[in-house]
Amino acid sequence: MTTIELWEEASGDAPLSEIFDETDRLLVDASIRLAGRLGTEALVVSVDLYRALLLLAKAIRHSHAAIELTEEAVGRLVEEHWTLRDDRGQFEPAGDPIAASAVIEAMTGADRRLLGVEPMESDVVDPNGSPLVLSTAGGEARYVTTRRFASSECAISNRLLASARDATSITAEGAVLPTAHDLVGFADPDRLNEGVVAFIERAMTRSVSVLTGGPGTGKTTAIATLLRSLGLWARSQDRQLRIALCAPTAKAAVRTREALDGAFGPNGLDEFADELAIDDRSGSVHRLLGIRPDRSVSTVELRCDLVIVDEVSMLEMTLLDQLLGCAGASHVVLVGDPDQLASVEVGAVLRDLVDAGEADSAPLSALVTRLVRSFRSNDAIVDLATAINAGDLGAVRAALARHPGALLRSATPEGEVSSVIDHALEVRALAEAGEVHAALECLGRQVVLCANREGDHSVAWWRTKVDDALRRSRGAERSPGRFEVGTPIMVLKNEQSPTRPLPDRLSNGDVGVVCATDSGPEVYFLPVSNTPRHRPVRVIDQATPAWSFTIHKSQGSEYDKVIVSLPTTKNRILSRELIYTAVTRARSEVVIIGSDEVFAAALGTSVDRVSGLTERIAVRASK
Repeated sequence: MTTIELWEEASGDAPLSEIFDETDRLLVDASIRLAGRLGTEALVVSVDLYRALLLLAKAIRHSHAAIELTEEAVGRLVEEHWTLRDDRGQFEPAGDPIAASAVIEAMTGADRRLLGVEPMESDVVDPNGSPLVLSTAGGEARYVTTRRFASSECAISNRLLASARDATSITAEGAVLPTAHDLVGFADPDRLNEGVVAFIERAMTRSVSVLTGGPGTGKTTAIATLLRSLGLWARSQDRQLRIALCAPTAKAAVRTREALDGAFGPNGLDEFADELAIDDRSGSVHRLLGIRPDRSVSTVELRCDLVIVDEVSMLEMTLLDQLLGCAGASHVVLVGDPDQLASVEVGAVLRDLVDAGEADSAPLSALVTRLVRSFRSNDAIVDLATAINAGDLGAVRAALARHPGALLRSATPEGEVSSVIDHALEVRALAEAGEVHAALECLGRQVVLCANREGDHSVAWWRTKVDDALRRSRGAERSPGRFEVGTPIMVLKNEQSPTRPLPDRLSNGDVGVVCATDSGPEVYFLPVSNTPRHRPVRVIDQATPAWSFTIHKSQGSEYDKVIVSLPTTKNRILSRELIYTAVTRARSEVVIIGSDEVFAAALGTSVDRVSGLTERIAVRASK
């Protein structure tokens, strides 16, 4: 039976073309064609198997790395993805869904040219086998995934288990790193606590280590303490250490460098320019590895003493695989908050690693340091974030009651519309007056973060409210140019400028405001500094007004007050990770707008990215 015939028969009375995307069908058909070339006999694919493979393809498109072969897990996946979009844009169950038992039976009984068996106990995954993989543990079928993802899981688990098993202070250049005891002697005692000392010990003795913690727990301070101590030690030894700093996105990388510079003091990391040589490829992980649209596989060899990767919650699995492969003997430190939004691509790799290292007996316990004590002077945000992370509506209400001056919930946005408009008018007035620093400081005081781009209480809804109010206040007048003076804008494309140092480059997601200057309108960008980044409006290639933007776009940023705007009806975007990420962008004040029904639905929904990484690590560790 051809793939066209399989599609037609699998459709039956169910509108598969509405349930699945054309890319799902292309992935399945390509896998079947590739598998068919692996032998001389005709490949037999049943209708149930074809439908199960479509479900796998859609799950991957929605950032899962695998299907877990249990009735409960497959049932959840069918409920989540065997759906149609209704007239309101919401998803509802489609008729005639495939049964979970049929998915499992079809997958486990598939032709091995299509679904090859790869035991999770194995040290390697055959790169030349079937296009799809049935991962087993103890002979039992556990997951179905692509060969590429199975290979990445295997490579990552190999590197992490080797790091957990064997301590080393040797780096990529064959140099010996100092002991934690030596470094602690150079550290500021006020910045040391049990967690920071444990982190330094792991960073110096493990080829891969993980530093995690919630908002305000001092992750940046811990990294800065490590780097400053290394700088002082290197100065005492007349040595130079090579350091790479990176993050999944260019914006996050710039924020990391800015935060570290701020933690160091007036001269930032430049204080140790002779002792800590920052790799000039530092920036996004893609930049560090030399990955481009025309070159998806890195050939770079990172010969660094230390590679620090921040915001790892946004890092997808295959990119971590390449990073660890290119790192060689470099010591790699992975930093992030596993409770934030996961990567927009495949997997939730930081959460998988933390899950594999949380308990004392866990396989990666020797690698993971979790910082738990909050150092924020205003603990209202931490209190609320903890309750949201627990998915406990009662605890959220209790946190709101304990901090009425800093935390507010409202069913409707009316109470905040005037505040947002007043803020916009103030930003515009300062920008028109050419008061750049004041305009930036005002811009950084407040932000509206939305769950959705379109619809009620969305990015578009708030933008219309502000634009209409500004138009009424100005009357018929309008300043010339693409963006009016006083307009906040968000950059939508990374700036490609090899002559500019990393902290001065513009990144996708950077936010600034158009200000009047003697030489014409210029965009000045957050964060506020003595010399803020700025560009003439005419050179900004791709950008959009930023009176409000999505929560996803806010990752890596901070504002004094955050207004979290939820839609009027439930949708699949809403999750506790989304709300947690929005709330933790605030330094001191949060307003959450949304009905009880919508807010409760968000708290009750956790982003569940399926992969076999945590189980593969546990299986391999028990060998």
